[in-house]
Amino acid sequence: MLALIAYAYLGTYSRYMADDFSALRPVQSHGFLGAQITWYQSWTGRFSFSLLNSLFALLGPAMPRFTPGLLLTFWFAAAVWASYQIYSLSGSITRPRVVLGAAFIIFATLETAPNLSQSLYWQTAALTHFTPFIPLSLYVGLISQGVRRKHFSRKFSLACAGILTFVAGGLADAYVVFQSCALILAILAVEVFAGAELQSRIRAFLVAGLIGSLLAFTIVLASPGNAVRQASFPKHFNVVETVAVTMFYSLGFVAKQLIKHPIIFLVSLSLPLLMVMRAFGVSEPRWSRRLCIRLLLLTPLTVFLLIMCCTGASVYAISVMLPERARILLSLIFICGTLVWSRAAAEYLAGKFATIGDERKQFISASASVLLLLVTLAPLISCFSTVKISEQARSFAADWDRQDSQLKAARQSGVADMTVPQIGDFQTRIGKGPGDLYLRADPSFWINQVTATYYGLKSLRANEEPPH
Repeated sequence: MLALIAYAYLGTYSRYMADDFSALRPVQSHGFLGAQITWYQSWTGRFSFSLLNSLFALLGPAMPRFTPGLLLTFWFAAAVWASYQIYSLSGSITRPRVVLGAAFIIFATLETAPNLSQSLYWQTAALTHFTPFIPLSLYVGLISQGVRRKHFSRKFSLACAGILTFVAGGLADAYVVFQSCALILAILAVEVFAGAELQSRIRAFLVAGLIGSLLAFTIVLASPGNAVRQASFPKHFNVVETVAVTMFYSLGFVAKQLIKHPIIFLVSLSLPLLMVMRAFGVSEPRWSRRLCIRLLLLTPLTVFLLIMCCTGASVYAISVMLPERARILLSLIFICGTLVWSRAAAEYLAGKFATIGDERKQFISASASVLLLLVTLAPLISCFSTVKISEQARSFAADWDRQDSQLKAARQSGVADMTVPQIGDFQTRIGKGPGDLYLRADPSFWINQVTATYYGLKSLRANEEPPH
């Protein structure tokens, strides 16, 4: 929880960058509705994103400092509700597990995101790559509620399921592919492995979600703006090349996750195991041995297939791997898959050791409790390191605000061409690697052009390139 609060606090120093400056102009030129049509025809089919982007642009340049905190709060609330509904399926609900379980998924996703500076703190990217996790969590909670409760407004809930996947699918290209593929796999799994009663409760929710997702996918795919964007990238691979490159990129992503974030991976792998072992001797194993084995075998394959689906969409569309800011979705898939696999392993081991003596069970439970305390070190270290770099973020915000005042004053004074000091971007200033969202010394660079247009200037340039 402290780590998430630290992430939100750091976001208060975020400011407009790159595409953020261009979001308001279509609304001013064509009106709010006309801007949606313009985006769809000339750049992207992500209809939900275009609407949100236009809305946030109307709210003004102060929004980036609130956007990370708002998105984290909404995702956390939705994840807690989904966690509550999932735990309710077992009939045993403990508030700490519900709240902290949801918080850990968010924390681990943020920690392993390849470029969190852009995924969360760049408003344009956050609205398309981070926002889908909110309706995703609500949809998971809605399915769990539908499975658990026999008597409730079923038609209304099914309509909500379709709407959630439709809206989420219109936020990001990779996400709508992931969502559609995940729902197809879920329907197949239910039809093959689930009992008749579970099938009757969950099938309609999965089908409604798939219909909403496929409808969104169709709208996104049909956008004339896709061809405009694709023209900026290399030529397309053929089918064989696409599959080969997709597998290569997907394996590379998994390998990088394990190499760069071994502590978070180990914590994700051990947390469900320790939680089950802590309750050893108090509660009996609930999962059947057959279910555990199926999950242990199928979860890694499913996770890799979903990562390949997201990666393959990018390779097919633009012939390259997903941009780093979009790979936060892959991080979420990887973390959730790790947690599910670990829980299945824990339940399997609990079933194997069910017959051991009470003294051994107490020893295992006590040992698990001690190890769980050690697990808290990872988010605490993250919290302190995030707070530590807040001074650099504050310095960036102060420089940006000063530059913003200079550019506004230049416009009011009738200055057409302006040169400003190089202040870099949020990513470079907080020390998270070289960014690419800063003004260049070349006034013809696209970021310089959209920024100059935003301030009503003829041209704008930085006095130097930022150090790398």
